[in-house]
Amino acid sequence: MRLVHKTAPMAATRAGPRPRVALAIGVGVLTALLLTVALSIDLLPRVYDLQDGDVAVVAIKAPRNITYVSQIRTRQARDAAAAQVPPVIDLNRDVIAQQTRGLADLIQAVNVVRGDTTRPNPNDKQQAIAQLVTPPLSETTAHQLVTLDDYHWSTIANETQRVLQDVMKDRISDSSVDQVRSDVPLRVQPFFSDADRAVVVELVQPFVRANQVLNQDATARAQQDAREAVAPVEQTYARGQTVVRDGQVVGPLEIEALEALGLRNPQLDWQSVAAAALLSFSLIGVLAAFIWHFDRNLLYRDRRMILLAGLILVSVVAARMVIPGRPLWAYIFPLPAVSMLLAILIDAQLALAVGVMLSILLAWIAGASLEIGVIQLVGTMVAGLAVWRKERLIAYFIAGGEVALVMIASYLAFFFSTRQDDLGLLSIVGFELLVNGVLSSLLAVGSFAVLGRIFGILTTVQLLELANPTQPLLRRLLMEAPGTYHHSIMVGNLAERAAEVIGADSLLVRVAAYYHDIGKLERPWAFIENQADTIANVHDSLDPQQSAQIIAAHVTDGMRLAEKYRLPAHIREIIPQHHGTRTISFFYQQAAERTSASVDAALFTYPGPRPQSREAAILMLSDSTEAAARAARDHSREAIEQLVERIIRQRLEEGQFDDCNLTLRDLTRIKQSFVTLLTGIYHPRIPYPPSKPAEAPPHADVAATA
Repeated sequence: MRLVHKTAPMAATRAGPRPRVALAIGVGVLTALLLTVALSIDLLPRVYDLQDGDVAVVAIKAPRNITYVSQIRTRQARDAAAAQVPPVIDLNRDVIAQQTRGLADLIQAVNVVRGDTTRPNPNDKQQAIAQLVTPPLSETTAHQLVTLDDYHWSTIANETQRVLQDVMKDRISDSSVDQVRSDVPLRVQPFFSDADRAVVVELVQPFVRANQVLNQDATARAQQDAREAVAPVEQTYARGQTVVRDGQVVGPLEIEALEALGLRNPQLDWQSVAAAALLSFSLIGVLAAFIWHFDRNLLYRDRRMILLAGLILVSVVAARMVIPGRPLWAYIFPLPAVSMLLAILIDAQLALAVGVMLSILLAWIAGASLEIGVIQLVGTMVAGLAVWRKERLIAYFIAGGEVALVMIASYLAFFFSTRQDDLGLLSIVGFELLVNGVLSSLLAVGSFAVLGRIFGILTTVQLLELANPTQPLLRRLLMEAPGTYHHSIMVGNLAERAAEVIGADSLLVRVAAYYHDIGKLERPWAFIENQADTIANVHDSLDPQQSAQIIAAHVTDGMRLAEKYRLPAHIREIIPQHHGTRTISFFYQQAAERTSASVDAALFTYPGPRPQSREAAILMLSDSTEAAARAARDHSREAIEQLVERIIRQRLEEGQFDDCNLTLRDLTRIKQSFVTLLTGIYHPRIPYPPSKPAEAPPHADVAATA
């Protein structure tokens, strides 16, 4: 079903948008605050209020079979796997280079002392060389370094550097430094004498250091890989199995199990409140931006804003009461019903936007489940699109079937992607999603009419009731003003077809056409379509101004009758708009011809206002075109095209379409639909030949004589 075309009321237009924006902001902020409360507190308290470290006073058993992913056990298993990963140790090239340079500097310092001519005393040189390192070199080694000839010393220096490089190229840990130092003599080439070997060892050993460094990044990556390699740990409880024993100290594992089973009251903390507030205000803000850019007329409809906020809050509150602790219930929650209701009562675009928002909230309530969010999202989108502008009730149950099918398909996508093989779970969830589609349809069909009447929203059911010929006002029109009734039916046909071709509300404009001239019931004899050929035209004996007032009065009379018979506001609004502020030209010209003075055109003008919507503009054109086409003598296609073109051009020049969003392209399509339909109505007929007298059957005279 559908809502009629949305237009801002005239009073709201004159009042300006600021009060409406303030009201919309207030409704949005209040809705976000209430959403925060609904998402933060436990709306349906559970059974047990236990904390970590409490002692259970009674035994707690699982009320149903359940298998869930234990976050605590999974974390423990992953921590254990990470602890088994050995640290990644790298060779510290900086230490190697530093020690190599240190030995080179020592050799250079020895060279300097050996060549120092200012110290002729060998003992002074020996003492100076011994102090070049810490701890000091032994007297034997220092003495040799002073007394060795240059060639011999050069050979030892080169061997010293080679041995250090050979030692430091291997990985040396802190614990193995002493062992490596003790093994330095083994690395000296065998052709060196014991004395020379001792010098090499004593020079190299101080520069042997640990050269390993922990690669923290690589170690962390390896530990993370080990964590990810551990599959989530599932915990299973059978129905009736003891979760917490009597007298047991409750720990994190037991609390997690109680939460999974829905048996523990969650604790309120500032972080959960802040998270709920951030999500609520973000989503309401995005929805407000959507309305501002794509459906701003909603700001002039107070009841619809309240209805929108109410549906959002009721949906979230119901989800918070039903889903926590019952993971499978998220599949059966009839969220698509909200999208159906919004598409029926307000707008399909808004229904899709709200469907996205509520799907996110439902996923949040279901434990940040992407699967639940996606399944409900596709369900709400299909629901809103499937019922948009549908007029038969069967269409809503078909929409429920479509919703169920796409939700099952979405679930299968997740089912296959996770390589599951639990056919029992698949059958249960599939059945729940099927029930979801049926339940959504039943809820939408059972509540849209009530909500429409409560919030003053015109629905298709109401329009279909108004279009029924047994409706009292239409019955009166048929009996008391049959010409007007026939004219209204013809206008309805023209208007409905025109609305269809430009995408306007065809059912609304057809029903409005049935009632647009109900004011003529007050004086049906004053209108030519109700005057029999034997009755004189009453206007022949009236002053043109009086005639114009009688003609114009059918608009105000129609408004009064519409109020009396409680026609919906959308129909009442269109009644005065179908003539707009046009001049009753026939009597105006008649008055101008009868006097030489100027004639006040205001006395010959309909009260208006001008059409405020495309539907009202279509009705204005349909009314004028049908009357003019019926009065015309030439019904050829060319003549009808000229007639329709003239009427449309006149209304444009009069500015009758200045207050509605009718485009020139729309007018072209309307003209084509009028010409096609009127040509079909007034198509030429083949003249029948005059009938001949029936011939007497053979032997008729004999039969007659007999």
